Amino acid sequence: MLVLLSLLSVAYFVVVLWVRRTRRSGPATPTVLTAVAALPEDDQPPVTAVGWPPGGSGFTTYVDEGFDALDAYLSEGAA
Repeated sequence: MLVLLSLLSVAYFVVVLWVRRTRRSGPATPTVLTAVAALPEDDQPPVTAVGWPPGGSGFTTYVDEGFDALDAYLSEGAA
């Protein structure tokens, strides 16, 4: 029983290593954001947003302005 368990353990680790190597050495597909180009002008990210999430000192201001705009939009119909 111990021999069978050892063989199964070794086989498991060999398969895991083989899968990791094939994924790592496989063809690299570049991540192209073509969906962003199809968005309307109002839905485009700001010019200052270099990546997602936008980094830098203006990140918290960016998020706060977004929440304020969402709150203002949702409260338009409320009395």
